[in-house]
Amino acid sequence: MKPPASGPEKRQDIEVLLDSNILLEVLLAQQHSEACRNLLIMVRDGRLRAAITDFHIDSIVLVMENYGKGWQDVLTFLASLFRYRGLTIHTLGMHSRIRAPAIMRDHGLDYDDALAVQALKELSIDTIISYDDDFDGVDWVRRIIPERWSENHR
Repeated sequence: MKPPASGPEKRQDIEVLLDSNILLEVLLAQQHSEACRNLLIMVRDGRLRAAITDFHIDSIVLVMENYGKGWQDVLTFLASLFRYRGLTIHTLGMHSRIRAPAIMRDHGLDYDDALAVQALKELSIDTIISYDDDFDGVDWVRRIIPERWSENHR
């Protein structure tokens, strides 16, 4: 199903939106870190064209700080994003942020998930790679976990 029209035209090369939990799995060596690392290698090499929002990058940094990571770790993470040939950073402006509360209301999402849905609309894509099943409540959003993406796109 195609997302409702909103915002600028889709960049023709973006296939998916990455949720912050995908990068956090790797950064914090969590349960799904291997599958996420394999997916991120595909993005790094340009075999998967993905976007992540500037807001979600900032939220990753905040979680890193909460886990005791210092400025060097933050700098390393941020600089590493330049190495991902298949990654686009999608900037969310105030109009995007103002639209998010309606998405929160309509789909029972928290603010960061609503911003991800707004980004999907703006990018005219319907697929998010995430472990967060809250996205399953949005009928036009297709959520895929990294393990499933890797199985289907080798």
